[in-house]
Amino acid sequence: MKEIITEKDLFYYVFNQSLLLEDKILFLKNSQEYVNEIQFYINLKEYLDTELSDEDKFLIAKKIPEYRFNSANIRAVELFPIRKIEHKNSNNLVLRADSENINNKFVHTKTFYDDNKIYIIKVINYRNSSKVFVFSTIEEIIRDFDVVISPHQLRYHLSDNTEPLELDFNIEPESIKIEFNLKSKN
Repeated sequence: MKEIITEKDLFYYVFNQSLLLEDKILFLKNSQEYVNEIQFYINLKEYLDTELSDEDKFLIAKKIPEYRFNSANIRAVELFPIRKIEHKNSNNLVLRADSENINNKFVHTKTFYDDNKIYIIKVINYRNSSKVFVFSTIEEIIRDFDVVISPHQLRYHLSDNTEPLELDFNIEPESIKIEFNLKSKN
């Protein structure tokens, strides 16, 4: 019987015995010859049965277009500012990559993103107001979420990200959190 046991048989023995002939099941059950191989597949099955983290699901969604992951399953995502990248123009003047309009001293921007670069938030401060734009790099419309601006813990609810959050004052966030699925679903 040993000669006719294949890798596929070992796989079926652990994952779906209904696809395996009865004599092969009995042989594998009573044999010590394939203990390590069977244990490998048992460990693999246990690993596959564990729930993927929301972070892993987002990474899969970014790489596989057919896989759609709803951000409503995630409770919160923390975004941090990108570090400023300075460039010099032809006149040797320093230009900042995160500044929308370097010639206008009344308009300043700051860009934030999460560790996996799934969400991007752009804060634009005008003379006496601010706009906060929320983007998804996996091209989803984000619905029913709060934006929490630190360090002052300013909290604003948005029904979706199709329009920016508009404030009648300037903000200087150190980090921004997006909190999802705020309504309890009974």
